[in-house]
Amino acid sequence: MWTGSPSSSLAPFVPVIEHLQEAACLESADGGVAVVNAAWLALFDATRLLRPLQEGPGASAWSPALAAFEDAVGLSARVAARRTSLVASSHETLATTDGRTLEWDHSPIEVGGRIIAHLWRFRDATHQRKLEESVRQAQRLNTVGRLAGGIAHDFNNLLTAVVGYCDLLDTQFDNGDVRRFDLHEIRNAAIRASSLTRQLLAFSRRQIMQPEVVDVSMMLGEMPKMLSRLMGEQVKVAITVPEEPAEVFADPGQIEQAIFGLAANARDAMPDGGTLGVDVRRGQLDDERARALDMRSGLVVFVTVWDTGTGMDAATQAAAFDPFFTTKPLAQGLGLPTVYGIVRQTGGAVTLESVPGSGTRVEIVLPRYTDSAADLPSSLVVAERPASLRTGPAVVLVVEDEASVLRLVRRVLEAESMIVLSAQDAEEALLLTSQHGGVIDLLLTDVVMPGLNGLELAQRVSAERADIRVLFMSGYADHAVVQRDIIDAGRPFLQKPFAPDRLLGRVKDVLG
Repeated sequence: MWTGSPSSSLAPFVPVIEHLQEAACLESADGGVAVVNAAWLALFDATRLLRPLQEGPGASAWSPALAAFEDAVGLSARVAARRTSLVASSHETLATTDGRTLEWDHSPIEVGGRIIAHLWRFRDATHQRKLEESVRQAQRLNTVGRLAGGIAHDFNNLLTAVVGYCDLLDTQFDNGDVRRFDLHEIRNAAIRASSLTRQLLAFSRRQIMQPEVVDVSMMLGEMPKMLSRLMGEQVKVAITVPEEPAEVFADPGQIEQAIFGLAANARDAMPDGGTLGVDVRRGQLDDERARALDMRSGLVVFVTVWDTGTGMDAATQAAAFDPFFTTKPLAQGLGLPTVYGIVRQTGGAVTLESVPGSGTRVEIVLPRYTDSAADLPSSLVVAERPASLRTGPAVVLVVEDEASVLRLVRRVLEAESMIVLSAQDAEEALLLTSQHGGVIDLLLTDVVMPGLNGLELAQRVSAERADIRVLFMSGYADHAVVQRDIIDAGRPFLQKPFAPDRLLGRVKDVLG
């Protein structure tokens, strides 16, 4: 309870600040006398200087608070100005010298038209602001990811046409024809472009992945030599893994790509040598941190990649996961965005901490696999069909919304004496299916299309034609459609961009 000799103006309000959870200072109208609560003393580390709820000089109460900020003189001046201000209340956000974010409120207490006291409150909003920034960052990256994914999808269609028509033209030139060399250069450029689209799809979490149960500890236990070769002789590699399995359900190739990508960044940050560390540990996320990471709470595996390199300033850290942002000449700026996308598509999260001159620490958090069927995607394995008894040419219904790809596929299949029915969307395909009186041996459909998607189309067509075979094609993994219901289920799939021989081989495999 309050002790001391209260001034008559402050005494009625002292019980109010006694029970406040936030730091509070109650002072007289002129600021000469003040009372602070226990939260004030704790926030400003003043328990050895002041006693809670004991009236004393206003300057003594404010002294430890002002010392927490770099511009103590300016803050003191603002306090003095507000004591005489006619503004009813004010709010301000301040940063302390030790990196905290404090919200500061001033409320004058008025009785009978006269200000008789002032109530000053500080609330530590550091954690809340970090959570808000994490949410803003996630929302921004999600928006950029959707844009990048859409662009990559369209480019994969265009690159499929470029690569395909290059291969068709290639057969028309003699080996010594200089035009064939030019054609190969065009094709090689398209293949390099397709690697960029794969990275964009990884960032946007729409990459084609083939997940399985992976023990990250075992994986990393086999990587020291490869990492040492990547890092060079000047960098020491230190890997720490637990004795217990650290299993996750992920695409092992993508997890390796993420770790090697982080290692390559660390190497570039240590031109004069240093240490690369990779630590694996098992742990658990509580509800609060899970919300901050946009993950489910529960058992997880932490993979921390750290270095003793040059580190990053605050501005670089803020943009580190943005696609095409880079501080290195000739770099594409897709390293960290690719890592971010791989981890997020696996259901995990990535955090980054860095101090200029003191290195960088990137932590990957992945849901730990438990031996439960509920943890695995639903398996919709396609039943085995009997061998085809077809005697004539195969009839293939091709559904593709990109006209250039549709023409390419039709040309390749017709060159193999197949009968091709073509449609640019699902509605047109359903109309063709109902109007075609004969057998349709294969439905070859893109997955991501306007209106009905490829999976929905396949379900509709299969309901009417039970013996039809289905081959899906896409360069873009819509997470809910492609990844779970097609890739994980083991359904026949052709990834864009593809060459004509790859297309033909896959079609023949599915036809049997």
